Amino acid sequence: PDDHCESPIEAYQHISPLLQKIPSSQQQLSIYDPYYCNGAVIANLNSIGFPNVYNKKEDCYAKWQSSHSCLNFDILVTNPPYSDEHIPKLMQYLTCDSKFGNRPWLLLMPTWVHKKPYYTEALQHRKPFYLVPKKRYVYLPPKGFRDAKKSDTHKKSAPFTSMWFVWGGTNEATEQLYKKLLKERK
Repeated sequence: PDDHCESPIEAYQHISPLLQKIPSSQQQLSIYDPYYCNGAVIANLNSIGFPNVYNKKEDCYAKWQSSHSCLNFDILVTNPPYSDEHIPKLMQYLTCDSKFGNRPWLLLMPTWVHKKPYYTEALQHRKPFYLVPKKRYVYLPPKGFRDAKKSDTHKKSAPFTSMWFVWGGTNEATEQLYKKLLKERK
């Protein structure tokens, strides 16, 4: 499908200040991205100072359901596919699975997701904030994945605008992240 694309480096640069503020259980912040595309997420995050990234070509849904699977990470950072039921399944995992707990997440998703019942209902009492880029992100499909089109822009762009959905793990932690981000931008 058309949603098999890598997030641009600019998207990760925009969240770097937030990632720097997330407490880590290890020496370096441990990041989990369950949706594998072409492996660029590891290189992108590494290039901005986050080398501890788990992003493998595996069935994340099977991994989440496995009683033997217990991933060790500090934060989930991902750009889930927008087709099928990927986003509702992700929201279910983030908000209802006891294995996930109260860990923070940063989700790069279409702006229209914030109005969907599967999102608003999953949030319950959670109050995330949203980081909206000034310029629309251009997503890159793996080489040879899409047919050639007349316009390079249409070959690379998603059919929607996107933004970061930010949750700090608790409402208090989310509010602190938001305040720190505002303070830095002044």
